[in-house]
Amino acid sequence: MDYWNEGDRVFAYWDEDDYFYPATILNIAEEDIFIRFDTGEEEWTQEEFLEEYAVSADEEVECKAAKDGQYYDVTVRSAGGDRVEVEFSDGSTEWTTLNRIRFYIEE
Repeated sequence: MDYWNEGDRVFAYWDEDDYFYPATILNIAEEDIFIRFDTGEEEWTQEEFLEEYAVSADEEVECKAAKDGQYYDVTVRSAGGDRVEVEFSDGSTEWTTLNRIRFYIEE
């Protein structure tokens, strides 16, 4: 595997709800990749179920809000490194980190 390395931060697909969540690659064995989600769950997966650990301005994702810990639809206003500014549907904004982001990819 040429692209991913052990220790890389990624967004990984969680088949329980079809979202991509923050995770860390723990082990790579040929085509199989062992990850740990930030919530503690671990599983084997494959490269096609991983995404870059980054978001871009104007991207629509969901963010776990600081005020109540619930996920809300947001638009990324700016992003740099692990820091992300998001805008909620009511127009309010919040600075957060990538580990509070999840997203869904439609096929």
